[in-house]
Amino acid sequence: MITIQREGLRAAWLVTAALMLGCASDAEREMIRVDGEIFESVARAQVSDTTGGRSTDASAGLRFDARPAGDNTDLAGAPDRPRQLELGNPVDSVSADAQSVIVEQRKDILKSLGIEEGGPFNYPECGGARRDRDTSGVLPRPRCPDSVRRYVTVGLPYRGASPILARARPAEVPAPDTVGEQWTVLVTESSVGPGGQQWRQYVSLFRRDPDGRLGLVERFLLSWAE
Repeated sequence: MITIQREGLRAAWLVTAALMLGCASDAEREMIRVDGEIFESVARAQVSDTTGGRSTDASAGLRFDARPAGDNTDLAGAPDRPRQLELGNPVDSVSADAQSVIVEQRKDILKSLGIEEGGPFNYPECGGARRDRDTSGVLPRPRCPDSVRRYVTVGLPYRGASPILARARPAEVPAPDTVGEQWTVLVTESSVGPGGQQWRQYVSLFRRDPDGRLGLVERFLLSWAE
């Protein structure tokens, strides 16, 4: 009975999604498809990082937010203060209905991978990891969780290679081939554990290979806090 109910709910959602996207543009449909490919790729990579290649519970301590983190014009470019991305092409945007489909699609991906979905962890009295190290002999022990917990957000894809990649790429690293379909995405990773909290923000470039798969081409750290 439970299986039948779940399948029925899933079918109902697919019908609702089809109705919601009845008037969607081709660009929105492409964005939804690409977002699903990139989001799943990022989620699988995070599972690999969490398990360290071991056959352990992939969801242990890992939580993803199904909501897009801002839009694809809000990529941060400096550690001190986020600045707006200087776009070379028109901004890809999606309607509220299309965003709802993207969120539900992401939830389905997380469920299939056994990853917890939800908002950020809240440990207001657990200080930054660096501060905890630098002041361990002065401040009382912060109220942090006993084990490490990680929270990840993924922005909407930006069509093409974002100009921010050139600023983030080290001088000694050659730029990749620009031929073919490319997408840029911002990923943020927060972690909190016995040693405190830290935050990392990355920009990643994906390119579609001859077999039709979107694969990670390069990934650079943009900003951090700890």
